[in-house]
Amino acid sequence: MIQDNERGLTLIEVLATLTILSIVSVIIWSIFLQGYNFSQKAISKNFILQESNILITNLKKIHQTVVTYDIKSENCDVKVRNLTTSPTQEEIFDHAKICYKILEINNVNSSTSGTIEPNKKTGDLALKIRASDKNNSDNYIIIDTYLYRVKGVDYQ
Repeated sequence: MIQDNERGLTLIEVLATLTILSIVSVIIWSIFLQGYNFSQKAISKNFILQESNILITNLKKIHQTVVTYDIKSENCDVKVRNLTTSPTQEEIFDHAKICYKILEINNVNSSTSGTIEPNKKTGDLALKIRASDKNNSDNYIIIDTYLYRVKGVDYQ
């Protein structure tokens, strides 16, 4: 008399369970990694945007207070030279994690520097700047802004 009282799992059942568990684990892990990478990219873009807003605010202040200045970007920074003072004063805007590049000044491609005279009849300045992460240049924003002077104010 043989007893048919075999309880337990066969090797094939254990292997099938491990295979299914592995596939589900890989899918969940890849979704987690994609979410993490997206979150890191969004955090970096937000940081770039905040620092770029500080740059634009400083450039607006210079534009509204200086009679003639020169603006250029090189080596991931923005340099502004006040041409009305003697000797000329230069202010450099750079960041350890962000690369700034001026793309256009008054809708003209900016491969060189541009002299700005805000006291002219049209004191507004169209400026396009690319700000990118130094560690990942694919993560960038383009800032398209105007530097303006308030009409009717005597800036000297």
